[in-house]
Amino acid sequence: MSEKVSGGARGRIGGASIAWVTLFGALCGVTALVPIFPYVGGGGYVPLTTPLCAIAPLLLGPIGGIVAAVIGGVIGMFLAPAANPMGLIDVALTAVYPAVLVALVVKNARLWKFTAPFFVLNGIAGYLVPFYVPGAAGGFGRVPEPLYFLLAGLYWIPSTAIVLSPLGTRLIPKWVLSRNRAERYGGIFLAVLVSLFIWWLPWTRVYWYAFNFSAELGVATHIAYSWWVVALSAITAVITIPLVEALERSGLPKIQGAIW
Repeated sequence: MSEKVSGGARGRIGGASIAWVTLFGALCGVTALVPIFPYVGGGGYVPLTTPLCAIAPLLLGPIGGIVAAVIGGVIGMFLAPAANPMGLIDVALTAVYPAVLVALVVKNARLWKFTAPFFVLNGIAGYLVPFYVPGAAGGFGRVPEPLYFLLAGLYWIPSTAIVLSPLGTRLIPKWVLSRNRAERYGGIFLAVLVSLFIWWLPWTRVYWYAFNFSAELGVATHIAYSWWVVALSAITAVITIPLVEALERSGLPKIQGAIW
């Protein structure tokens, strides 16, 4: 029996039903009320919206997932100001950017020539801003080196190495589609992990620049989030597997670009 695949038919976004995209976007928006990690230094929190938006491209395909993240980000901006203190900037960084990064990683077999340089740019900008650019001229303190370079490098150097290696160009895109549960878990975990490490750099730097973070707080934040990104990626993968398997058993038309 041939497998039904939904394409770009009328009433669909990137192959996903508009209703599905809207519903998942609403779920992402409502979960902005659920904190999963406080901002280091206080003043807000990372919402559950972020990991849900990260897996949206896995469930709805790249285009549908990113659109759902936009919807969720806008809803969350109004529902949870503490999770979105910078308004539309938070829509882009807290909701949309994780979805974009995961979409790039799971399609990395074709996109690695774009993904790898893009990750490097994120890493260099994340290292320089704000403690070197604008640095002292902008009122920012001096960070301890080479400690700061090593801490910032943790968030982008391993991720860039992965997307350049066979693990990123061949195995992760293959594993996320595997019917073997261990392989699929490994693929989803690595896709989310690589993406969230890169996501963390621009997401934090905007806040650091806007609120004039001290050098000491910048170092502490790197350390505090290092274990959190790994733990969140592992938990996100555990939650995603049953969702994907349920969709596979549902008999619904497969969404082009989704992993089920």
